[in-house]
Amino acid sequence: MKLTLTAPITAHGEEVTEIEMRDPTGKDVREIGYPYQLNPDESVKLLSAAVCKYITRLGNIPPNAVDSMSPADLNLAGWAVARFFLGS
Repeated sequence: MKLTLTAPITAHGEEVTEIEMRDPTGKDVREIGYPYQLNPDESVKLLSAAVCKYITRLGNIPPNAVDSMSPADLNLAGWAVARFFLGS
């Protein structure tokens, strides 16, 4: 899944405007957990700590690059991660 950022970030010493995220594996889920919580009213709450770990791992970018993402891009990336689990 390719994610186009609204604001560039720096990863591995280079400016990045897109993040290509691979599909998660069972090992990823075992090590990180699910990136969301289902509430009793069936709404979905993203779990930011897990989401950030998935962005780092699936997008092959360092944690400090995720830390520098704009809130809008982080939210967009978070829901992109959730779609791997919840569908579209």
